[in-house]
Amino acid sequence: MRTRQAGMSLVEVLVAVAIGLIGILVITQAYLASDSFNRSTMGEGGAQTNGTIALFTIERDVRQAGYGMADSRIMGCDINWFYDPNYSANLGGTLPNITLAPVVITQTPGAPDAITVMYSNKANRMIPGSLTAPMPLPSSELNVDGTVGYSVGDKVLLVSNTTPIVCTLEQVTTVQPSSAKMQHNPGVTAPYNPAGGGLFPAYGKDSLVFDLGDAIIRTYEITNNNLQAADTMLVAAGGAPTDLVNGIVDLRAQYGKDNGVNNGTVTNTTYAANDGIIDGFDNTAPVTAADWTQVLAVRIAVLARSGNYEKPSVSGGNCDATTVLPTWSGSAASPFNAVDVATVTSQARCFRYRVFETVVPLRNMIWRAS
Repeated sequence: MRTRQAGMSLVEVLVAVAIGLIGILVITQAYLASDSFNRSTMGEGGAQTNGTIALFTIERDVRQAGYGMADSRIMGCDINWFYDPNYSANLGGTLPNITLAPVVITQTPGAPDAITVMYSNKANRMIPGSLTAPMPLPSSELNVDGTVGYSVGDKVLLVSNTTPIVCTLEQVTTVQPSSAKMQHNPGVTAPYNPAGGGLFPAYGKDSLVFDLGDAIIRTYEITNNNLQAADTMLVAAGGAPTDLVNGIVDLRAQYGKDNGVNNGTVTNTTYAANDGIIDGFDNTAPVTAADWTQVLAVRIAVLARSGNYEKPSVSGGNCDATTVLPTWSGSAASPFNAVDVATVTSQARCFRYRVFETVVPLRNMIWRAS
């Protein structure tokens, strides 16, 4: 007898399809959960990398702050400067004012801080020169006590020996070693020198002459959640700020001062001014030259944000990836406020954050001339 053969019944097919769909659903859910964890991990890894790079970049520049200009006689001066055809704001122009200081912290309520670093890139002239004869007109040549180390194109800072001190930035166009003279003529190759001396002041005998070479005056700030660097000289020449690191949403900084004041931010046995030990951190800008010489360090913090948007853990609820405002060592005086995670409806709660901070000693201020 022939064996009876028959295919699968409709019920069997439907059962098989149902089992297959359940399997696919389970696998899909497992994949989505795994992908979510993966994206969260990758986002946190990216934020850690961005935060580390951002802090290292700022720290590297701050360590150089004050090089070639850390002299206790000149700190805090507002520099007169010119870039054809504009003057600095303190002379009635449109160029930004520059404070002669290694590090200047600029605060704007409700926004991240900005850090401006200033130093010389000139390695072969650390000690300032001086004028051996008066400079009766702002266009007069400079009679100096020696031309060794000065080069054509260098930016030099003239500092008066009067009180209050007056500072002016000029650009060297001619060096005459035999007569110990330098000129600062205007022209296409010297856009920092106004014609005929312009609005610049004259200087008397014994005024100081600092060789800044190609002076570095660089500001770090946060724009559109990116860490930017803006070189003041390049911006004056028509350049634009440069985006360095993305995913950085806040920047905070404080001065470390050896002023003998115990403000509760540092634990010392004794608190004495000018003993080489930091007595406290705050974000109050120094006013006098003596105040600036007491700034021996800068405390810096950056806040990095992951690029991964995390949905609420409860469907229809508020995001809860971050529910507590990130803090740093200086939060009591300068909290992070660019991220509003206190509001339950804030989209900021849908991202994760990490704080990176450090204290950078200003070695050029610690080893400065008295």
